[in-house]
Amino acid sequence: IVTEDGPSHEFVLYEEAELNVRSDSGAVFGAVRKERIDPQPSEVWDIADFIMKNNKNVVVETAGTYNSGADMYILLKLDELVKVQGDKYGDSYAYCALQNAWYAGKALRFQLTNVRLQCMNTSRLADLRAADANLNLSLAHTGNMRERIEEVQSFMAGWTEGIQQWRLRKEGLASMRVTVKQTNWFIEQFIPEPKSDKLISDRVRDNINVARLELLNELYSDFNSGVRGTALGLFEAASSYESHVRTATSQMSRFKRSMLTPTSILEDAAALALEAVTV
Repeated sequence: IVTEDGPSHEFVLYEEAELNVRSDSGAVFGAVRKERIDPQPSEVWDIADFIMKNNKNVVVETAGTYNSGADMYILLKLDELVKVQGDKYGDSYAYCALQNAWYAGKALRFQLTNVRLQCMNTSRLADLRAADANLNLSLAHTGNMRERIEEVQSFMAGWTEGIQQWRLRKEGLASMRVTVKQTNWFIEQFIPEPKSDKLISDRVRDNINVARLELLNELYSDFNSGVRGTALGLFEAASSYESHVRTATSQMSRFKRSMLTPTSILEDAAALALEAVTV
């Protein structure tokens, strides 16, 4: 409020809301609905402990807070390598995460993720990825912790099944051999030319040829040597090219393109790799 004597403040009591405050410092995290019940950090850890006790080989990978403690994450890892038969360099780990915030707009949530959480940016990235892939379980702010744990445990069963489906899909692609002709067809389809010569200039044609050479380099890189000559090799090369090689105006735009605004490009690459086997 601005008065003749300068700006002043007016405080209004909202009986339907309350403030979440950090107990040790008094820092205010935010206003939330009065009926919302927020778990204590120790209760979030209770859920993580339950998951580890009831699921073999699940361990804590990272944990932390940011935003002065208003946000919290616990990253859990399945501590056994997921091995893809036919891809000697394809071993990986699977992650899941518990995240909570003590202000309006974010709920306690459990996520299946391939993001290794270690800061605010990776936390937000995990949120975006999980929401985009429908792998985000929002746990209602209620006082029934048992219901939360039961929801998480049910979601964990889907996590295990999802890992196996992912592995089997990759093994299927790794078992499919492709010829030089089929490889060339894949490159031409993944980075196509306009159908009409009238729509393409010499500069555009040169850019397409450069891009195709860059994709070819990914096909024959050391990282792809384990699956070279297979449909999986085509897919992995396309994935590497799209995320790390394809021209971007800046490193930030590349990050946003590959991480924050995912498209169907990799799904299209997988479909093309399967189609290439039949060409």
